Amino acid sequence: MSCDYLVSVVGAAVVIVPESDGWVAHDDLVNSVLLAQLVANKEMEKKPEINWYNAYVKVLDDFWLRQTKAQEERLITENCGESAIEWVVAAMSKGAPDEGQATAATLARVASVSGTEPAMSLLRSHVQKTSADESTEVPAPARNVRLLVILARTPTSVTSVYLEFKTRQEISLNPLAQLFQAENVQGTVSMRYARVNLSETLYGPARDAIAWKVRERLKGNVALLSLTDSCSGVQVPEEIES
Repeated sequence: MSCDYLVSVVGAAVVIVPESDGWVAHDDLVNSVLLAQLVANKEMEKKPEINWYNAYVKVLDDFWLRQTKAQEERLITENCGESAIEWVVAAMSKGAPDEGQATAATLARVASVSGTEPAMSLLRSHVQKTSADESTEVPAPARNVRLLVILARTPTSVTSVYLEFKTRQEISLNPLAQLFQAENVQGTVSMRYARVNLSETLYGPARDAIAWKVRERLKGNVALLSLTDSCSGVQVPEEIES
């Protein structure tokens, strides 16, 4: 049975788009999301104290106009394991129940993907980064976990949920399959919700320049998941291979 949605990993983001659109129609989304993450990562290297998400959206706000945004600080229930999928779906559902349902069904299938798949390895490496200094510290310090889930309703209209928290736990091979306990998370889970529309007036003049900037970073930061009922695999989109 074919999927209703296509799924790709773009850095720390799980990007979900309608299968009927195909990936080429969402080049602008992938390119701009990747560029924004690359800029935010670079800013973090220079100033580790800055807010990663603020640096990320500062880039996107130049082209994607935010129609709705919300913020939530979520505490994990004591003696109860919770997953990133639960948090993301809850946030999506507040904005639009149908988007929450679509996200839940799609992410559940992504959670069943083997953690050894290249796309999962890529996601994990971005969701929880480790510095050389941190790797030698005992006990291990709490590290930031950052995950984006982006649901495209059309090529120019998307909804996203970002979550960030600190934990001493190692992220599992498939981050979406992991359960987190309150005692393993330092403080709250910080969440950001946004519904945005692409402005052709703003993005059109910059489209070719953005594609040029990210062209050599696509292979190392983007992987397309191929999901079926019985198995999952990973592919690199044709436009990336060329």
